[in-house]
Amino acid sequence: MDRIFEMEKDIIDNIYGVLSFKPPYSATVTTVLRCYTKIEYDVRFRRIEMIPTRFSTVLGIIFDYTVKNLLKDKGFEEKRYSKKYVDDEGNEYVIYGDPDLVMGDEVVELKYTSMPLENLPLEHHVYQVKMYMNQSGLNGRLIYFTPNGVREFLYDREEALTDEEIAGIARSFFIDKVSPRYDWECQYCHYRSICPLAVLKTEEEEK
Repeated sequence: MDRIFEMEKDIIDNIYGVLSFKPPYSATVTTVLRCYTKIEYDVRFRRIEMIPTRFSTVLGIIFDYTVKNLLKDKGFEEKRYSKKYVDDEGNEYVIYGDPDLVMGDEVVELKYTSMPLENLPLEHHVYQVKMYMNQSGLNGRLIYFTPNGVREFLYDREEALTDEEIAGIARSFFIDKVSPRYDWECQYCHYRSICPLAVLKTEEEEK
């Protein structure tokens, strides 16, 4: 567990160490694809979990650690990318990308989920890979590991998000402060009971 703890610490340092809510704006790919208010609350209340309490999230972390170490032994590598994007109003955003692995001419993102295979891929995961593709100039591969099997999605480099599209995503986070980005985020958020922007399911919807 100590090694997993250290890996999570490095990940958190990479995410929050580059975060700037004020010009010059900067953040990681995964940050700008999330709810602005959740990230702002994390920083304000210093509620950044080293080891999450949700069992499914813990499983995902253990999976991530195990697979990455197995693949590193095979010679695959991790890389960090950074690139500046400018929106139509001249706002500048430096976005950092940390794909799980780089294998030959592909950036690879690994996911563990208990969701049914037919519900995959998830939109924010596709955006994540296609943003890495923009930064790296490489093809993309999104791999889901589930209790029901493995599902892969391949993307040609021509399918990468454009600079303009990524600037739009960054603007929606930093300037528009979109909260939540996806309604389902609120169901898993620690702040849902105090957040005035929370979108919560009714009892009827949960049935």
